Amino acid sequence: MSSDSKTLQLSCIEALLKLALTGTALSMIWLDIAVFQTRILEMSFVEITQEAMLFLCAVLFLASASTSGKTGFSVLGCGFFTCLLTREMDGLLDPISNSAWCWPFTAIATFSMAFAFNDRNRQETLAAIASFTRTRAFGTMTTGLSILVFSRVFGTGNLWHLVLDEGYVRLAKTTVQESIELLAYSMWFASSIEYFANTHLIKKGTTSQELEFNATRGNAINHS
Repeated sequence: MSSDSKTLQLSCIEALLKLALTGTALSMIWLDIAVFQTRILEMSFVEITQEAMLFLCAVLFLASASTSGKTGFSVLGCGFFTCLLTREMDGLLDPISNSAWCWPFTAIATFSMAFAFNDRNRQETLAAIASFTRTRAFGTMTTGLSILVFSRVFGTGNLWHLVLDEGYVRLAKTTVQESIELLAYSMWFASSIEYFANTHLIKKGTTSQELEFNATRGNAINHS
């Protein structure tokens, strides 16, 4: 397969993945609003899908940690998504206190950053970050971040009071904010899948080269 054909094929797969995740997000909104009328509370399809996507993002980055040169960055990415997951699941810790989620959040963030940027891993992590910024996955990741920031700002109560005036309904604001947030997590999930695929292709390519080198070396020794 030519280089152009392979690039086109990967681009089509990436586009279909993003469309599928966008469709999934829309389906969860429909289930919450039109079918089960959950009002998008803690136990809703949108909220659970958000948490599932963050969990899978963390798992994909952690699964990539065994790839040479990617360990520090993979742990850092896993920590980032685990921190976000902890914040999303703050309702489980609310019986303790409203800010109880800060403790596991801080512990995870401290550990992942300490591991990624210690003396042994710092240069490797910085090199992996630089390499990541040159990939499609980085573009998708930053798109997701932009969408998330937009959802936070656009979902402020004061803005929606101005938009709806006396017709203000909290469900309208919550639906828009949580739906846009789910779209952001969908982009992050797509980016994490691509990162995982890329790191394992690199690992597979390295292993193939090592096997080929060992086989060549072995033949040379036998002939000698």
